[in-house]
Amino acid sequence: MTKNYHEVIVCGAGMIGLTFALLMAEKKIRVCIIDKNDKKLLFTQQDNRTTAISQGSYRIYRKLGIWKKLRNEFQPINQIFVSEGLGSYDINFDHKNLEEGPLGFIVDNNLIKRTLLSEVLKSKYISFKHCTEVSNIHNEDIDNSFIETKNFKLYFKMLVAADGRFSKTRYHANIKYYFHDYRQTAFVFNISHSKKHHGVALERFFPTGPLAILPVKNLKINQSSIVWTVDSGVANDDTFKKNFRKEFEKKYDNFFGKLISHSKVKEYPLNVFSCYDIFKKNVVLIGDACQAIHPIAGQGFNLGLRDALILAKTLGKSMELGLEPFNLNLMKSYENMRKIDKTLLVNSTHNLNSLFSGSGRFKSIFRKVGLRIFSQSTFLKNQSMLFAMGLRNLEA
Repeated sequence: MTKNYHEVIVCGAGMIGLTFALLMAEKKIRVCIIDKNDKKLLFTQQDNRTTAISQGSYRIYRKLGIWKKLRNEFQPINQIFVSEGLGSYDINFDHKNLEEGPLGFIVDNNLIKRTLLSEVLKSKYISFKHCTEVSNIHNEDIDNSFIETKNFKLYFKMLVAADGRFSKTRYHANIKYYFHDYRQTAFVFNISHSKKHHGVALERFFPTGPLAILPVKNLKINQSSIVWTVDSGVANDDTFKKNFRKEFEKKYDNFFGKLISHSKVKEYPLNVFSCYDIFKKNVVLIGDACQAIHPIAGQGFNLGLRDALILAKTLGKSMELGLEPFNLNLMKSYENMRKIDKTLLVNSTHNLNSLFSGSGRFKSIFRKVGLRIFSQSTFLKNQSMLFAMGLRNLEA
């Protein structure tokens, strides 16, 4: 067989692709990762965002041995307060009501990606080709499938697309998807404030979009991460841009005391898309290459991580049975396992954003009644916490 043959090729060295490769290596299955970026750039490029790691995702990383390498540089989420506008807090999700540990953890994207990349480069089961991007896929004959890159061909049995929402792999595999533009912009930045956060997060819903305040671990200053969603019409208004800090301070309302400073603000247009097919022949999509959801519940990464975990289990089972990595029956089983989780999260985050964005008397009444019922039901709150923690949709 040609030296450019790999049973499993992973396109994309983002957090999901790297995690999938490590899950495969744990099963002693060899994989090859390709990424368009230079290896040095992957280590040095900066990302000002944080990721909300659910309890279920934490258990995946703990089992892989990744969590201990983060050196306690993560912030547990102990409580989440939810309110409509600046009123009193309608719902309080408290981890003490369950016996499962923190509701989740906030981790710096740079830290977790560099940790994953370091582990990948140490693994004898993972090879890495940087500065390499798919320019075409030939899998008409599954037994002789290969991808074309700028300089060479790579033959494979299974191709895993983990190259994000603008996936070139998905494009070349001709996998179609549903797309909806929310016409909203997410402003992402960090703030420092006068009071300690004590591991508390806040989600405030406004007619123009939700505001999430997430606790960040910083031993020098009191710091939180902000994801502020605003209608694009407002976000693009010159007056709003000019008075950005003042407008934010109104929404922040000194939740953690006086606002001291904020970092550089990054803007991200918000949309949702979901592929009609999770796999096509021997090309399978995971993470943002397969679906992207509204950040309102902070579940996009955790959904993608479950893709990686269950696909690794599926391919591991195939190899244990002496089958090829791509087995149609097992892949259909994988698709069925993932469809419920994906559909539920895509639809629930979409509907949640629709319900809590916009004004109108009917929406306002519905929100107030819904929040009141929810806050008074211990059962509903506990079930919601277990779902958000990834413990209702994951075999950890």
